[in-house]
Order: sequence, then structure tokens, then C-alpha cells
Amino acid sequence: MNWMQLALQLTRAAMSIGDEPQRQPETPRDLGEALAQQFALIDRNIEAVARMVNAQNQRLERELKRQKIWNYALTAGLVIALTVALIRA
Repeated sequence: MNWMQLALQLTRAAMSIGDEPQRQPETPRDLGEALAQQFALIDRNIEAVARMVNAQNQRLERELKRQKIWNYALTAGLVIALTVALIRA
């Protein structure tokens, strides 16, 4: 994966997060309720970040598999070219 594509995807993801309308938070009645709301918000945000990181890791794993196959193909081509060169020499 190209670094520019990665930067573009991250920028799009960051921009799409801001598109959601902001809800007015309800005023909590007590400190416990306020803390529970805050922790719930933090949990949702952490889960969203974890999903994005997992998706990125899956994309990178696919790219690494492709790169490994490509490297094997190039190595095989190099071995074949060297073999042909040695046979003709």
C-alpha cells in the first residue's frame, strides 16, 4: 500500500467523522450518571478507533501477502535469468 493512499484514507475517515450531527448531551442529575455517560462515550470512541485499526491491519496483511508473492516471483525470475546466463556462457 502506498503511503499517499494510506494518508488519503485516514484523511477521509477523519473528515467523515465530523459529518455526523452533534447531539446535545443531556445534563446528568448526579456525578455518577455524568461519569457513566463520559465512560460510555470513551468506550464508544475506543471501539471506533479499534475497528479502524483492525481494518487497516487487515489491509496491510493483504498487501504483505501480495508483496511476498511478488518477491518470490522476482526471485524465481532472477534465478532463471542467472541459470540461462550461466548455461549460455
